[in-house]
Amino acid sequence: MKEGVGSDHPEPRLSRDPGRGRSLLLAVSVLALLVFALLLGAAATAGAAGAAKPGKPTAKTPKGAVAVTTPTFTWAKVKTATKYEVRVYQGAKLLAKKTGVTKTSWKTTTKLPMGVNLTWKVRASNASGAGPWSKSVAFKVAAGTSKAITAFSFQGLNPAAVGAVDQTAHTIAVTLPFGTDVTQLKATFTTTGASVKVGSTTQVSGTTANDFTDPVTYTVTAGDASTQEYVVTVTVDTIVVGDSYGGGIVAYIYQSGDPGYVAGQTHGLIVTSGDLIVAIQWYKGDYSTTGATGIALGTGSANTDAIIASQGSPASSYAAGLARAYTGGGHGDWYLPSKEELNKLYLNKAAIGTSWDALVYWSSSEASAVSAYSQSFTNGHASGEVKQDLQGVRAVRSF
Repeated sequence: MKEGVGSDHPEPRLSRDPGRGRSLLLAVSVLALLVFALLLGAAATAGAAGAAKPGKPTAKTPKGAVAVTTPTFTWAKVKTATKYEVRVYQGAKLLAKKTGVTKTSWKTTTKLPMGVNLTWKVRASNASGAGPWSKSVAFKVAAGTSKAITAFSFQGLNPAAVGAVDQTAHTIAVTLPFGTDVTQLKATFTTTGASVKVGSTTQVSGTTANDFTDPVTYTVTAGDASTQEYVVTVTVDTIVVGDSYGGGIVAYIYQSGDPGYVAGQTHGLIVTSGDLIVAIQWYKGDYSTTGATGIALGTGSANTDAIIASQGSPASSYAAGLARAYTGGGHGDWYLPSKEELNKLYLNKAAIGTSWDALVYWSSSEASAVSAYSQSFTNGHASGEVKQDLQGVRAVRSF
């Protein structure tokens, strides 16, 4: 044998197995593809992250001159944006800003100054961050020149009284029901001006009281300090016999020379809208004088007091007591009319317009210990009748 041949350490030889070679090549190829895919994914993610922030919005309004100090800012929607931020400037000074706006508009609650140059801008943002600011837009709040009262009423009255506003004559006219106290009325109004005063007193709608006995001048001041006056005239309705008022019906209005007449004022008598009873006696108990001797206008209430003091209770058993016990309209000052007051009811019975079922009615005027005056509403005859007679009762009260 030759040297080296057949020794115990033969030289290694490459495998000749083809299947094993193909497997190894496939594994290497798969590994390379995985690495390539990972590299592509990382690149795509990096590219997407760089493009995820929103673009620049387009600011729309306000632009140029605006009429309100609290305008609404609007802009175009930006793709991928979830929120917006708005900033308003006067020069370099930040006047107002709002972040986290989810719509494409925002109304500021901060009153912006008038007559100066202002600018505003907006930017969009999402989870990846904020995008670029929009182009700044210039605008100006015009100095206020409007100074009108557009509505005027007295809401505290029942029912409320609404005034008629004349924008040409700059007057306001309000008519109120008869009997309304006009000395402490609180006006509810709307205005386009910056402030409203009566004299030197600033008016607060629905709060500030004024005396409207005479016309009242309201001065409206605009934002530019110009003014406009409105003259408010309050008229109280007149009242006539037959009107419903004070828990009953107006029966008589005092005339010049009557007791109770006051120049420039309206006073008179109110009668119940129906009979309290059609048959009741004037006295209770034994005949006696009561001191109820008043006959003229204005004496019926004192007569009633005197009769009740003499006759006592129960009030429902005699005419004067029944009249005083009546509380129609929530009033407790009803009384049996005197002879002359009862006659006024008869004279105005048609205008009063109710049915007079009792035909003959008691007055509170005593004629003697045994008689008192009554009056027929059929023919107007008045005479002293025995106190135990049964006749009708109408109560009255004064206003």
